[in-house]
Amino acid sequence: MQIYPLEPSFTAGECVELAVQPHRRFSIAIYQQQNDEALTSLSGVIVGATNNVTAKLINGKYVFQSAGDTVPVSFDKDWEWPTITIKPHTPMLESGAYVAVAYEVSPSGEPLTDLGRRCSAHQPVFGWPPDSDNMALLIARPRTPSASIAYVIPTATYHAYNSTGGGCYYGDPIHRTSPALKVSLRRPGGGLGAQLGEPTDPYDPRSPRQQFTHWDAKFIRWLRAQNLACDFYTDLDLHGATDLNLSNYRCMLSVGHHEYWSQEMRDHVARFIADGGNLAVFSGNTCYRPIDFGPQTKHGGIKEMNRLGESWPDFNESDLIGLSYGYGGGKFGIWRRLRGGWIKRKRDPIGFTVQQENHWVFAGTGLENGQTFGAQDHLVGYEVDGVPPTSNGFNTLASTPRLVGWEIGGIGALGTYQPESSAGSKQGLVFNCGTTDWARVLIDPNAKSHVVVAQITLNVIRKFLDLDSHHASRQDSSLGDMAARTRDASEALADLHDGE
Repeated sequence: MQIYPLEPSFTAGECVELAVQPHRRFSIAIYQQQNDEALTSLSGVIVGATNNVTAKLINGKYVFQSAGDTVPVSFDKDWEWPTITIKPHTPMLESGAYVAVAYEVSPSGEPLTDLGRRCSAHQPVFGWPPDSDNMALLIARPRTPSASIAYVIPTATYHAYNSTGGGCYYGDPIHRTSPALKVSLRRPGGGLGAQLGEPTDPYDPRSPRQQFTHWDAKFIRWLRAQNLACDFYTDLDLHGATDLNLSNYRCMLSVGHHEYWSQEMRDHVARFIADGGNLAVFSGNTCYRPIDFGPQTKHGGIKEMNRLGESWPDFNESDLIGLSYGYGGGKFGIWRRLRGGWIKRKRDPIGFTVQQENHWVFAGTGLENGQTFGAQDHLVGYEVDGVPPTSNGFNTLASTPRLVGWEIGGIGALGTYQPESSAGSKQGLVFNCGTTDWARVLIDPNAKSHVVVAQITLNVIRKFLDLDSHHASRQDSSLGDMAARTRDASEALADLHDGE
């Protein structure tokens, strides 16, 4: 069954309001994205209130019954489903990425599906289809800021590609929908359980693109393994700047495919960098398309999102993050219905060629100028950002060859940047990897460039958090392990270079 949150984030320890599919009998389980690929069972729920839903405790577990009938609702309308107000039944909920799973049950509360039986037994579940069709992504903000990193989940991008209800910002060739300029945020599919017209990723076919599991879950797993604490928010929190005050943090993380930004989001990040904050972009096609979020409800919520244009004027997001997709390129595949749908989904084996081997970003990697990393792993793509033709001060540390045959057909880049508009003695720094697929290689120990990608990521985060060599935590142990593998990595890189 389908569910969605009325607001994609909530404050840890407080309640969250879920909209639930009408005319269903079900229970709810709460899972968390922790260190493993599978989601980890956390708890049941405490019920605060219901609207057109009854709730009964049966054998210690809530059984809900929603009223009404499921009728088709458009992608650009508030679906106005029945709601339950709940909070996870755990005393000390931390800021993080959580998942509410709805599973149908009998009148006595017995699960009716395999997913439900796994939830009832507190077994792992997975954030990809078909399990994800019954899930809602919930981001728990901190009660008070407690980490040095603010991780912003790109809810807007997830909904931009979500054609549940018959439409989104893109033509969906699988479900035969046309592009639109407005979508509702109050419908299923904002990170999990979406209807998508996307081609399957040939390098990670289990999880669909434009979903939490494909992008952010991987990076979160890596952060947790390194013991790098984060406070989590969504881009709606960044837009409103009420629940998220970036001045409380040293670093903001943008990961995966953080494509859709409002002007307010840009303004708040620009001010953060000007005041000494650092922005780490492990994303591609970042901040490429402008949106606004429409009017707030009387309770401060946001129901809809409007696409304002194909791109920012003159690709001027490069003035904020150094790069733009408008100077890079993408390789998606070709749609041919008569040939079974998406074809030619694989892309050229392209990596980054090093230009500044002595830069701190490459410390401990063993990389040398002229050496290429990531090609065998298809690290570059499926979308990649490039440098403006007129210099904006971006410090290119590594670049790709020209992306011949890709959309746009520019040259991708990786490097650092300080926005000129915020020049000052205390201004922060931007690191931009320029590619969507960074997290995929980062979490894959079998990837040829995994060690290098992980080392670069650690270097960036440590630099941005000002962690010195005496900082004692698990990430230092991991860094030591990685350094111990440098000999093997250098040998592997030599093989990569020979093969590329």
